[in-house]
Amino acid sequence: MSTAIPPVSTLETRTAPAARDAGVEHSEAPPRFELERTPSLAEAGPAEHSKLLVRFDGEAGRFVQTMTDVASKETIWTYPREAQLSYSRAVMAYLRALSRR
Repeated sequence: MSTAIPPVSTLETRTAPAARDAGVEHSEAPPRFELERTPSLAEAGPAEHSKLLVRFDGEAGRFVQTMTDVASKETIWTYPREAQLSYSRAVMAYLRALSRR
């Protein structure tokens, strides 16, 4: 009994010039684009001017970070935003309602 092994064919590879580069001379570097960068919290100001509070929101099931300016008692930013928290609260309420059935 003989086994038939199909012959292995080798593919020939060729390098061809790309159509977009045909006839174009690259005499200068391509233009560079720079993105605007927002300053990080460390660059925004000294840490002594702001206070970070982390609390757990039980209804949303998430930790909430709030940065407050010490001098003016103004909230600088909150993560997650109130819209995200309200969505999380609604989802958690739905899951609690499903589990009580």
